[in-house]
Amino acid sequence: MHLAERFSLPEGYAARPYAGPDDHPAMAGLLNEYRLFTGDPEMVTAAQFDQNYAHLTDCDPELDIVMVEQDDRLVAYCRPTHDEVTEATDLVVFMPTLPAHLDEALFHPLADGCEQHLGKWITDRPARYRGYAGHPGPGIVAVDCEAAWLEARGYEAAEWGASLRRPHLDDIPDLRLPDGIEVRPVQPEQMRDIVAAHHECFRGEWGFSEIDERSFSHIIDDPYRDETLWQVAWDGDTIVGQVKPFINHDENAARGYLRGYTEYISTHHEYRNRGIAGALLTRALRAIRDRGMTEAVLGVDTNNPGGAFQLYTKLGFELQTYEAVYTKPA
Repeated sequence: MHLAERFSLPEGYAARPYAGPDDHPAMAGLLNEYRLFTGDPEMVTAAQFDQNYAHLTDCDPELDIVMVEQDDRLVAYCRPTHDEVTEATDLVVFMPTLPAHLDEALFHPLADGCEQHLGKWITDRPARYRGYAGHPGPGIVAVDCEAAWLEARGYEAAEWGASLRRPHLDDIPDLRLPDGIEVRPVQPEQMRDIVAAHHECFRGEWGFSEIDERSFSHIIDDPYRDETLWQVAWDGDTIVGQVKPFINHDENAARGYLRGYTEYISTHHEYRNRGIAGALLTRALRAIRDRGMTEAVLGVDTNNPGGAFQLYTKLGFELQTYEAVYTKPA
């Protein structure tokens, strides 16, 4: 059954199948508006949709993606997916919506349809639904927002993420790498190894899944990839840590700031607590500053076992927003 057949939408709304790349400009515009409303100003482009959707492994675009329209205008899209993580099959509810239409009257019918559709991926493995929502923060009650609506459906916050911003690039500490560890320019033939090494650093953590071609493509084929900014640390032939900054010039022009992203931060399990992440992050900050940027942002799992949240705040990053990762048993 196609996902579009599972919805009972309020009057005035209609669901139709995804039409492929022709839908990407409208989907990118919608996602940008939704993200900005929920506190995430990072912009995406139709080209990034083209790149990401060319390697989908977690759903079938011909059956599992739906456009929701009102008066022939896209107001939401739904892409429920499945993720075979270590501890369970995660059944992911994802349905970004234009802020003017973000209310319970539309939210619950969309969630109902997505949850029903996700049942096709339930096997004899443990399974749980997973959703994401902006949140005022741990210990604070969410009211009249997606977080509250997920909680009303029986979801509980299982993990917390945060967006952090360094409002200036002055006074960047000069932190040194340990003896024997060095940063080298990235060679094209090393890119897949670098991406794989980053992914491996999170084995054993909540929600880990094995790397696939989409994971490689997400980094290597990204239109904003700039490996000349990457800070990759080596100990001999071993990749021991990395930060992969990038600059979204389209976003900067649209939002009126000069921002660099210092993302994809990781440290090899056997090299943690030696100051590698901090040294690489300060190098990344100087690299984007030298490209004319005046601020930096990054995202972090606040429960990171390596104390990443505390490290970043010590290096001048300030909390901007929280996001809760919600789950409920399937």
